[in-house]
Amino acid sequence: MRRFILRIGVCIWHGFICFSVLVVLLALLWAAFYGLSVHRRVRAERLIRLVAALNFAHPDEASFQQLKKEIGAAPKCTGDVCSYEFAEGFGISSSGPFRLLRRTEWDYVGVRPWQLKLEFKTQDGRVSDATYSVMVGRGRGWLYNQGPLSGSMWSWLAGWVRGSADSFDSLLKIEKERLHREASAGSTGIIVQKPNLTIEGGGEALSATFAPDAPLESRRIAFDVNLRCATSIVACTELCQLFPSAWQSYAQFQKSQGWYVEEPGVCPPLHPSADMP
Repeated sequence: MRRFILRIGVCIWHGFICFSVLVVLLALLWAAFYGLSVHRRVRAERLIRLVAALNFAHPDEASFQQLKKEIGAAPKCTGDVCSYEFAEGFGISSSGPFRLLRRTEWDYVGVRPWQLKLEFKTQDGRVSDATYSVMVGRGRGWLYNQGPLSGSMWSWLAGWVRGSADSFDSLLKIEKERLHREASAGSTGIIVQKPNLTIEGGGEALSATFAPDAPLESRRIAFDVNLRCATSIVACTELCQLFPSAWQSYAQFQKSQGWYVEEPGVCPPLHPSADMP
């Protein structure tokens, strides 16, 4: 009997040791994933700030050189038109160790897939077109199970922003025809819309198109992105958390037209209505 009790005690002790080792390994894995994600997020935030501060018509040479240095890659040029591309993210690829991130349980500890893509073109000493997109994974629990090794499917919060005179003018014409009004449509230099997100996993998205000569407030709306959503322990679940100013602009315009707009509890209350498509 005494020997049996001793064996039970040894088994419990070994089990405790194995459990402790597993906890330590998971903690180290989390620290590695989380640290890498934060490091990349900080770089992406820095790049967005540089583009937001850029004078499209007459870029400051020092700021422009800093931006090109941050991007790192050489531009693709055809004649006097040069294109610069930058991509940063974490966990988008499902290869190698990142395959583990397909499990949405990681969302509870601030580790989730995200991506920033940026592209801008220069011509005749000015920025003729600038585009960036952001996607952040949103855990969905076990709504869609892909197997014991894959976990469930991520949904997404996403946004696309473009600064282009041609794109803005074309979209403004479409909006005026759709709304049957000329008054103040596009007078603020930015148009915010809520397109359908049709990628695998689904989710929600906002798109913003602004004119290069748009007022500073409109440019602030376009570049106000909260990339901390990518690494926050308390996950962002709504567009108003990822793109706060763009969501405010979109929601205000919807209400000004008498259209319904859902206001999740985590979103800040709307400011006095502004007539902004």
